[in-house]
Amino acid sequence: MTFSTVRQLTAEERVQKCSVDIMNHDRYIALAGIVVMGTREVRDDIPTAATNGRDEYYGRAFVEPMTDAELRYLILHELYHKLYRHLHTWKHLHDKDHMCANMACDYVINLQISEDNAADGFAVMPVDKTTGEPIGLIDTRFRNMDAGQVFEIIYEEQQQ
Repeated sequence: MTFSTVRQLTAEERVQKCSVDIMNHDRYIALAGIVVMGTREVRDDIPTAATNGRDEYYGRAFVEPMTDAELRYLILHELYHKLYRHLHTWKHLHDKDHMCANMACDYVINLQISEDNAADGFAVMPVDKTTGEPIGLIDTRFRNMDAGQVFEIIYEEQQQ
């Protein structure tokens, strides 16, 4: 009879592991200061993931089914919100329409992460395990635009 000493990592351990993976990757080593800024929590009351510009929050049920590559993508997504100071830079857009501003920032970030990782798959956009559909906003029509430009387009589309 053999016994296995291998155990599954907890969601907290996986988030920590993937954060270290990011800091150790040649493409993202410069983000190390952003990675260690603030706190990082896995919580049951968060449906997906969020940041307040300093701290990061990850929903346990959201991250548990993700592959490591998907989890790295999610962590990078939150890190880029912090790096670009989206809550400060685009405050006037958040004041006008918070949901639309967050969507605009997400479109820009997700395109960047997806394009940066297309060749090696270090980070891949999470997908719904039942439908195979991407979990997140991505649209190539917003390539080479900043969040302000994307906001104007989607805000106008929502008004129509």
